[in-house]
Amino acid sequence: MMPTETAPKLFIYNPTCEMAIANGTVSFMPNKTLTKFEQDLDVFPLFFAEKNDTVLVHQQPDEQFLDLLAKAGVSVPSFRVLSEALVDSEFIKMPKDSLHPWGWSPRIHHIFKPFKESCSLAFLEQANAYWKPEHRELYSRKKALEIGQNAINRFKSSLFIDIDSTAQICTSVSEVELQIKKWKQIVIKAPFSSAGRGIQILRYSTLNKSIIQSINGIIATQGYVMVEAFLNKLFDFSLQYYCNGKGEISYLGLGFFETDSKGQYLSNYLGGIPDKMKEVITEQLVSELENCMTKTLLASDIASTYTGYFGVDCLLVLDREEKIKVHPCLEINLRYNMSTLALFLNKNIHSDCKGDFKIFHQFQSTFDQFHLEMIEKHPFKMQNGKWLSGYLPLVSPFQNKTFGAYLLLKEC
Repeated sequence: MMPTETAPKLFIYNPTCEMAIANGTVSFMPNKTLTKFEQDLDVFPLFFAEKNDTVLVHQQPDEQFLDLLAKAGVSVPSFRVLSEALVDSEFIKMPKDSLHPWGWSPRIHHIFKPFKESCSLAFLEQANAYWKPEHRELYSRKKALEIGQNAINRFKSSLFIDIDSTAQICTSVSEVELQIKKWKQIVIKAPFSSAGRGIQILRYSTLNKSIIQSINGIIATQGYVMVEAFLNKLFDFSLQYYCNGKGEISYLGLGFFETDSKGQYLSNYLGGIPDKMKEVITEQLVSELENCMTKTLLASDIASTYTGYFGVDCLLVLDREEKIKVHPCLEINLRYNMSTLALFLNKNIHSDCKGDFKIFHQFQSTFDQFHLEMIEKHPFKMQNGKWLSGYLPLVSPFQNKTFGAYLLLKEC
């Protein structure tokens, strides 16, 4: 874990970092929807920050929301509007411990550039304190494939899927068609994307015109597509880590999350292993998987070239013989992620409750309207300073947001 320092840390939420890496320019801007998503949820880093830290935001959070968090026992940091902070010479020169984006990219290094001179020497000596061209591939799905295959080959565990079921790198439509012949149902992924975006699931053994155009577009901009067998998924989960950039990686725990039929992120489970998973997510399975993946990660270049939190997404699947298997490394999220956030939120949750951390988005309603309904249906309760049950918003429900985030807890 990162040590507490007297100088403040500086945080910013930039969930489209992989897309910015794919773009490669400091001027990258996400589309209108993703920009709104980023702005509406920009207070998220507050749950990683300490009281003397600062979170850069697009809109100052209102006092009503901050008071709500304080009553829930959350230590609230300072907030500064990004556009104002970038022209405030006094704030720029103020000593800082370190910079903490949600994820690194050329774009975020450019945004953070004015603040680097006032950072600690310990931060400036980190491997990823400055962007280098060789960092790019660390964030790609190709890197996750390499590490997953290394784990399967190295440990030859009966727990893991067969290596023939891992992804293939395809540089043409004809190569994708060969994988369809092999697997029938496939998943096509862009090398750089996140939160389930850049994914196409083909449940039928044909490529239509729009899919071919999409494949060619990704190949033209990113060089290749990843093609995987469409596996019989039981559960999504992740291994969460912290890397100090000096060859040391610490395992932090498991994250359990849910995706929709298109593979896009929906929610995280809170309060330990979800009841429906307990029979198959055993201590033995977790111990063996964590041991294999930690050793594999330590042997990779991530251990010496990355500093920060990251997650390894895994799949629990049924193979063709109806045996339970684990895909040990479907993706690596080399950044803060929703499961990292869930681990931090779990620290506030009462041992007698479970629940969900969810993202809100409804086409005909705002988060403000949703909030009014939820506080009536699910009043928030605490016990002994811990969250026990009910609904708690994690971003302001008083600023007419299109996107929101909240907890919904219940006593066990």
